[in-house]
Amino acid sequence: MDVTKPSPETAVRVAATTSRYRWVILALCWLAYTLVYLNRTAWSVVAVDASHSIGLSVAQLGIFATAMSIGYVVTNIPGGIFADLIGGRLAVGISLVLAGVLTFAFGTVRHLGVGIAIQILIGLVSGADVASFTKLLSRWFPPRERGTAFGLYITATAFGSVLANASIPALMARLDWSGVYYLFGVLTVVVGVVCWALLRNDPPVPVEPAEPAAKTEPGGRLGFAAMLRNRNLMSLAAAGLGMQWATLGFLAWGNSLMVKSLGLSAGKAALVMVIVSTTAIGVKPLVGFLSDRVRGTRKTHLMILSGYFVLILVVFGLIRDYHLLLILAPLLGLGVYGYTVLTNSTVPQYADPRFVGGAFGLANTAWQLGGVFAPVAVGAVFSATGSLTLAFGVLAVGPLLGVLLLVPIREQAPTEPVR
Repeated sequence: MDVTKPSPETAVRVAATTSRYRWVILALCWLAYTLVYLNRTAWSVVAVDASHSIGLSVAQLGIFATAMSIGYVVTNIPGGIFADLIGGRLAVGISLVLAGVLTFAFGTVRHLGVGIAIQILIGLVSGADVASFTKLLSRWFPPRERGTAFGLYITATAFGSVLANASIPALMARLDWSGVYYLFGVLTVVVGVVCWALLRNDPPVPVEPAEPAAKTEPGGRLGFAAMLRNRNLMSLAAAGLGMQWATLGFLAWGNSLMVKSLGLSAGKAALVMVIVSTTAIGVKPLVGFLSDRVRGTRKTHLMILSGYFVLILVVFGLIRDYHLLLILAPLLGLGVYGYTVLTNSTVPQYADPRFVGGAFGLANTAWQLGGVFAPVAVGAVFSATGSLTLAFGVLAVGPLLGVLLLVPIREQAPTEPVR
């Protein structure tokens, strides 16, 4: 058996290879996540055409999106634990292949019950995907680069939505809605196989630690009890719920609030929303890049962004001039999307390294609850008062609580910013 230690030159070459391949890992995670969001957005584009063949009423158009969301939220934690048990590479491959098969099957649906069942199943098998991406990126990128990596990776949500709205109408000119799902199903299976083949769970040389390692509990099989006792992780999960309350509440109600309260046309309100959402493509990488280089802890950066989110929501709720809304839309986009890079990239910092998937699943479950309750609360207040200001005030309560919920977090700042 050869026990010769590698020379320093060999070690440098291995480290350099690892350094280069981490960008392949990032690209694959981005591609897969873009496809996930493309599939999730597809129904909103094809719904009107598909409703005729399935026999849906207008009131039922959103039922399939709700069904998928239910399945997805239910399996966030189990999916994360699954990724911890078998590794991110295998979890991503299985999740995408199964989702692709089910997406293809959805194209055959002609009955409401069958469609709901398939969408729930798609949500269930997708529960491991985002947790797996987080686990893989945290393995391959050192803490000093995670903001940049996650900032680039999370642009997939915006690209997926834009791609769906740009490509599906053109595809439907050649295919019916079923053909779109057949195509996306096959594409998802292909990308799943590619990820299965090319992803790697761990780099050949472990990334250097640049922050205190999270405390581990030897013998904790899945670490779930330790997660619940992890003050930093639970505070981040609760604070993220407050921030997502505002984001998902605004995305659900923004158009309607501007149309009903300000008397804008649907097209003008949509333009404001497009500007807000398009901002995410530039904002997320920028926030991630700066968070790696600006002195201070992730907690401090999150508190600043959350406080800014409160302020811009209040200001936006007071504006009545359409042109001023257009000017402020990019600034609102920074609030709506900017913090997401930090919440996602900070989970691995607070979690037991063995259980990053489960920790992200736990945090993401809490965050998604914001989208369940915020639209109901905003709708109730606006229906009772008709006030745009009060409706945006309800949204602002979420990130305000987020600032307060971040206070219990204890972490150390790097002694020098990375240059």
